[in-house]
Amino acid sequence: MTRPPRRAGVAEVIRSCISEFVDKYGGKLTCEQRRVLRDLTACRTAALGGHVLECSECGHQQIAYNSCGNRHCPICQATAAARWLEAHAADLLPVPYFHLVFTLPDVLNALALANPRTVYNLLLRCAAETVLEVAANPEQLGARAGVLAVLHTWGQTLQFHPHVHCVVPGGGLSPDGAHWVGSRPDYFLPVRILSRVFRGKFLAGLRAAYAAGRLRWAGEHLDQAASDARFEQLVSAAVRSDWVVYAKRPFGGPEVVLKYLARYTHRVAVTNARLLDVEDGFVRFRYKDYAHGHRKRVMRLPALEFVRRLLLHVLPRGFVRIRHYGLLSNRQGRKDLAICRQLLEDAAPEAGPGEPVKLPEAVALVTPARSCPNCGAARMAVIEEFPPLCAARIKQNPRPRACVLVDSS
Repeated sequence: MTRPPRRAGVAEVIRSCISEFVDKYGGKLTCEQRRVLRDLTACRTAALGGHVLECSECGHQQIAYNSCGNRHCPICQATAAARWLEAHAADLLPVPYFHLVFTLPDVLNALALANPRTVYNLLLRCAAETVLEVAANPEQLGARAGVLAVLHTWGQTLQFHPHVHCVVPGGGLSPDGAHWVGSRPDYFLPVRILSRVFRGKFLAGLRAAYAAGRLRWAGEHLDQAASDARFEQLVSAAVRSDWVVYAKRPFGGPEVVLKYLARYTHRVAVTNARLLDVEDGFVRFRYKDYAHGHRKRVMRLPALEFVRRLLLHVLPRGFVRIRHYGLLSNRQGRKDLAICRQLLEDAAPEAGPGEPVKLPEAVALVTPARSCPNCGAARMAVIEEFPPLCAARIKQNPRPRACVLVDSS
């Protein structure tokens, strides 16, 4: 009986320094961060149990360990992305798609780390509402648009960098719902106007959240006057900062969009493929240097710092990071998309009904067939299952409220 080989990855980095990391940061970790450490190190190991596979032809046996299913795990997210894409492939329209990115200024990073659920919710909502409002303006598109918004919180070197990727169909429904209003093939909405509207909406929402008592300062207990003064100082600094909205080149069509979404919807902060090695307490990994022409570079970090940065991007429990708005909203989206598809077909009858959108080959199979690695003539079948081992607990503070692993950048 053979065991499947294991590649060096994020789990190996965590294991290499887990004792030292827990000694240094264990009392500051949230429940979600502790679970990520536990799940990622246990994924596809005997700690989660597994099963024995056997070939019906040659009798070859192989052990397969269970996956953790954690949404921050680089191993498990490929399957999750495939399932998501399979469920949403039919929602794509036969029009060009645009990619917009809304980024928070760095001055708000500390507040976002201390209040992730409140700030992330506000970021997603304001980014989507900005697109819908500007698109509805008769001086711009003059139509009801749709937005697929995906939250990311990291940069290439794992530093804290909260931003939202918005994938938007190139057009929308007219105000009366009677016809499709298409955008220009190479232009959707002006980024300067998007940036200003986004800033206004977000800061207004931030003020409302503060007035409602839904914001806190990490590790500090200020009286009301000092807290108010600090908040106003923060808002003033944010107003003076750059609110970057970036528009990428449009996609070619639905199948190209699917390939693109496969890279964004379930992406994690760092994948195993980017890791080079873990040696002598240090980690080397590849990254793209966007400030210098997207050059590929290698960064070397202490394993402790790598894990600390990794945990900055753990989302609050139950937080939904992929959201649909406007024409794509879950409540009304199916009906609106059917209307849009019919209007597009009526406008181009010579094209006939559109072909069903095909999934990219890389994600088309959610559960690939397990062929025997020995003879290749038959599929492997489960003949035995074994239970998980008991995993050690990570020491913790009683019910910590928010992430306090402050970004030291």
